[in-house]
Amino acid sequence: MTICEIFDIEQIAPLHQLVYGKSFPYESYNKKVKEHHVYLYAYYEEESIIGYSIVIDQAEERNLYAWYGGLLPEYQGNGTTTKFFDIMVRRARDLNYGSITLASTNCRPHMLRLAIKYGFDIYDIKKRDYGEGNKIYFRFSVLPDTKLTIRLHDGENILRQVDVERILVSAYKNNCREITFEDVQDKNDENIIRYAIKYCNSFIHKPVLIINTTNQDLQQEISKYNKK
Repeated sequence: MTICEIFDIEQIAPLHQLVYGKSFPYESYNKKVKEHHVYLYAYYEEESIIGYSIVIDQAEERNLYAWYGGLLPEYQGNGTTTKFFDIMVRRARDLNYGSITLASTNCRPHMLRLAIKYGFDIYDIKKRDYGEGNKIYFRFSVLPDTKLTIRLHDGENILRQVDVERILVSAYKNNCREITFEDVQDKNDENIIRYAIKYCNSFIHKPVLIINTTNQDLQQEISKYNKK
């Protein structure tokens, strides 16, 4: 499967009917083209188009807005949307933009889960009692790569599992690519590290983990994690 930028809306408009069960919104599309630069993407499986995305360049807000997109049902769940998010992040970085936004509804729980797992935050909800239900707005902050050191022992303070989870979530939101754990002293600390490995495995973009410990079994676990 490949994702390519295209320049003809007619290549992807017919898919809208197949994905959403209604005609492509040409009136809204033409209005957006007059007001903003618009990027079109087609998802290909061999030579067949199986999905698409339409992205609005909101230059004044330094934001890319994923306005419409969809994938044929038989190709959903294979990582295609994640690859598209990666493309948007790269484009936003090239433009020196600070964010990416999108909207979905509570009738599309798979999309909600994927956006949150990727690192999007919910920033607004528009309640509706009709159609596809509440409309949920997401924002992803485009940040530079960062590194983090976590000290399990800081004087009399000892980090608990819940503390480490909170730190890991914050690090993920801040595009942390490398996390070093210091002061691994005892069995409890090793259990926390194992929990951190398991937790980071749930991320789409996993940070590299570095552990300062003499426990060879734990070092092997970290090595296997970093190779995945």
